[in-house]
Amino acid sequence: MKILILNWRCIKNPSMGGSEIYFYELAKRWIKSGHEVTWFSPMFKNGLSEEKIDGIKFIREWGKYTGYIYSVFNYLKGSRDFDAIIDVENGIPFFSPLYIKNKKIFLHIHHIHKNVWFKQMPLPMALLGYVLETKIMPLIYKNKQIITLSKSSYDEIIKEKISKIEPKIVNPGIEFYKYKKVAKSKNPVVLFLNRIKKYKGINTFLETAKELKEKNIEFWVVGDGDYLENVKKYAQQNELKNLKFFGRVSEGEKIELMQKAWIFVNPSYKEGWGIVNIEANYFGTPVIGSNVAGIKDSVIDGKTGLLFKYGDYKLLAEKIELLINNKKKLKEISKEAKKWADEFDWDKKAEEYLNIISN
Repeated sequence: MKILILNWRCIKNPSMGGSEIYFYELAKRWIKSGHEVTWFSPMFKNGLSEEKIDGIKFIREWGKYTGYIYSVFNYLKGSRDFDAIIDVENGIPFFSPLYIKNKKIFLHIHHIHKNVWFKQMPLPMALLGYVLETKIMPLIYKNKQIITLSKSSYDEIIKEKISKIEPKIVNPGIEFYKYKKVAKSKNPVVLFLNRIKKYKGINTFLETAKELKEKNIEFWVVGDGDYLENVKKYAQQNELKNLKFFGRVSEGEKIELMQKAWIFVNPSYKEGWGIVNIEANYFGTPVIGSNVAGIKDSVIDGKTGLLFKYGDYKLLAEKIELLINNKKKLKEISKEAKKWADEFDWDKKAEEYLNIISN
């Protein structure tokens, strides 16, 4: 098959996240199976307009938002010999059915954004995004197959009546690799590893660190993003000496930090799934996550981690102390977390996705 992926970022974009990891892991496996994959995304600073990575052909043009418009011209002027087009919606899709005819188009939705727009963007942009996603998108994709990550996202897609066709679910996988084992930190460590954006719930994590700053617990913040300076300012103003910043780290450093942590926290407002939750579980680290779409799918409450009401930093603090003070419970959940993570193999997920777009 010849597959075209339309995504607003690529795997080399400094702001890349779970969506880009998801398709990169699938695409490189499709390449190994003998298929061809072209990935179009907007340009980023110092990016190449065209390059191949693991056999995937990357084409980058224009900017963060204008790239959506350029995708039309890029498709119309270039080769159109594709068997399947995967239109990835990260809030806004590429509206490919308007200019791509007589091809199999699949809309991929990680999660419905809706109110996330108003948490992340200024009002005019938020309103535009909200209207495009909730009003225009269902009109354009009403007869297209949608693929998503979790049962929560599946339920939202059904509720919003985006397509007349029932969505398909393909959970993300994780990389099963050999790694150097590292012991848990001597002192309890609570880890936040994600993009530093407001809707990711970083404020809840900070409030929790403040609530427990007299305890012998370290709070580690790993990642980069447009909200990082706000976070650092808050930490300084509240004298959070129990808070440590690592910035963006390499894959090897991530593996080490996830092993050293006693608890991984995902306090996000909403996720499509939460690959980082499964990754933390793979290294035997329990996850305490907000009880919201996506996270409640990837965290089994009481078994692979714990769930708390979104934004309730006092409850999050209680659950952190509960696990830290109960070594037996912590060990039991760690064991179950590892078993849960072992179910998510990228090879199987790549095959599942390919079966959908090839039929």
